[in-house]
Amino acid sequence: MTDALTPGTSQAPSLAQRRAAAAAAVALVLIVAAAVPGLHLRLAPLRMLVPAYQAAMAMLALITAWLLLTQARILRSRALLLLSATYWFSALMAVLHGLSFPGLREGGGSWLPMGHAQSTAWLFFLWHGGFALGIGGYALAAPAHALSEAPQLRAASVAVAWGLGGLAALACAAIATVGATWLPPLMRGDGDLPAKTWVALGALAACLLALALLAWRRGTRSVLDLWLHLTLAAWLMAVLLAGVLNHGRFDLGWYVGRLCSLMADLTVVLALLLENGKVYARLAEAHRREHAWSRQRLQDSEQRFRAVFDHATVAMSVHDASTGALLQANSRALQSCGGSLELAQREAPQAGQRAFACAAPQATIRAAATAPSRIEWRSQRSDGADYWEEVLLTPVVLDGRPRVLAVASDITERKELQRQILEVSTAEQERIGREVHDGIGQQLTALSLLAKALQRRLMQAGHAPEAEALGQLQLHLESTLAQARALARGLAPVDIDRHDLPEALRELAAQVRETTGLACHYAGPQQFELPLAEQARHLFRIAQEGVANVLRHAEATAVQIRLEPQEHGLVLQVLDDGRGVQAPAAQRGRLGLHIMAYRADALGARLYVRRRSGGGTEVRCELALPDG
Repeated sequence: MTDALTPGTSQAPSLAQRRAAAAAAVALVLIVAAAVPGLHLRLAPLRMLVPAYQAAMAMLALITAWLLLTQARILRSRALLLLSATYWFSALMAVLHGLSFPGLREGGGSWLPMGHAQSTAWLFFLWHGGFALGIGGYALAAPAHALSEAPQLRAASVAVAWGLGGLAALACAAIATVGATWLPPLMRGDGDLPAKTWVALGALAACLLALALLAWRRGTRSVLDLWLHLTLAAWLMAVLLAGVLNHGRFDLGWYVGRLCSLMADLTVVLALLLENGKVYARLAEAHRREHAWSRQRLQDSEQRFRAVFDHATVAMSVHDASTGALLQANSRALQSCGGSLELAQREAPQAGQRAFACAAPQATIRAAATAPSRIEWRSQRSDGADYWEEVLLTPVVLDGRPRVLAVASDITERKELQRQILEVSTAEQERIGREVHDGIGQQLTALSLLAKALQRRLMQAGHAPEAEALGQLQLHLESTLAQARALARGLAPVDIDRHDLPEALRELAAQVRETTGLACHYAGPQQFELPLAEQARHLFRIAQEGVANVLRHAEATAVQIRLEPQEHGLVLQVLDDGRGVQAPAAQRGRLGLHIMAYRADALGARLYVRRRSGGGTEVRCELALPDG
């Protein structure tokens, strides 16, 4: 692609281009040789031809300057920038020279302000000498850097270069008009004076010097350099024929000299346009190949995606982000959706019991269109057996349109494992509760009765200090017995129906206040009915475990158990003012947190344990409930 962007004039000339340049040089030499015998032949003074000629020269120079500027910016070449400014100078000088030509204005004057009879001749030689020196400066400039190494040409650099070219043209105009009174006259009418030959020889020397510098520093390393050699040779011939060998305006040498300059500028413009056309052709071809390559890569990528999509071991489906409609599904997803995409796209009478690909809720898809999410979905197999899916929803853009990619995996075994863990945990809690109640509780009761009996005997025997000490021991035993009974009640089986959760949470808060002295309160509705009693029991256990974590780790002075019904669900919170939840690494091994997480998963709820902004910890369980 880089080669296609590189202008052809910066590349080495081909054999055909060298032959074309040689043919143009031969044609130039033949024209000059044919004109030499009649150089002094006076021809008709076609003064009205001068504006057309000067306009053509100005237009050709301006087009060349712009093309060279474009190449300079592509190649990041200051040498080409200098050359473009040189042609900009030439365009301005062509305009000034045309305006200064005598006889174009009524009365015999020129259109150039402050111009006079000598201005035209001086502008001609300043123009040709300055143009030649500009090409010499291009030859002396550093070679163009590699495209990837040279710094970019800033707009300020372009403005400075072209501004200097414009100032040089204005300076030449000032010399030829205001300063002409201090310069020797070159013309008498349309005839030459002797001083003109010496000034012409100076311009001729500038052309020879530029040609020598170009041949020495640049050679013909590029197509542009090849045609610049021809241009300088043509301008040298123009100065020689129209300034040194002829006798005045409108003789054969004068006309042939201008014809040489016009042919040289026209040749350079045609060469630049031809090479730019080749560049665009190469660029179009490179773009076509790049497009074909990109299209092939896209097709290969789509084929690989389709192969992975269709043969994935998990159910995958693509849904419309706004409507939730099923657009694509792999074979694993279609197995649970009737076996075909057409059947899967039909409305399901019992959406909640079908695979997610077949019955994705519109609200869930819309929510996932802005941020990835994870849900758990209860489905039913073709044989009628229930199973659980974990669905990962990811927003994607396919064919320029927003979509949601759903990846569903079977988590029935994980759900069963969680259920078994909860059963084992609950059974173990109940066993410990019975042992505390039946074992430790009975022993503490016996010890308390024994201490009380011994206290009475010591009082009867007159040992009051010892009796008082046994009384203190008996009080401590009763306090320990109360705590043991409270612990046993917390570990005992929970008999909560689906409408008993608010009352159970109030009793839990009261029990914590009585046994620990911690300011624990319940905030929420007095009555609330859940769809299932199992949900009420799990939520109570989550609150119970959250309060237990506060007592064990938080060092709090107050805790609040909050139950908040919402439009489509229920939120349970345990809030404390303690030291705040620890870092995740420090929470590893905390069985209580894992048990709470398992219970939340069993409910299909979301559990958050996080530090509160004002201090303390928040345990938050969000349970989605069906409407009504």
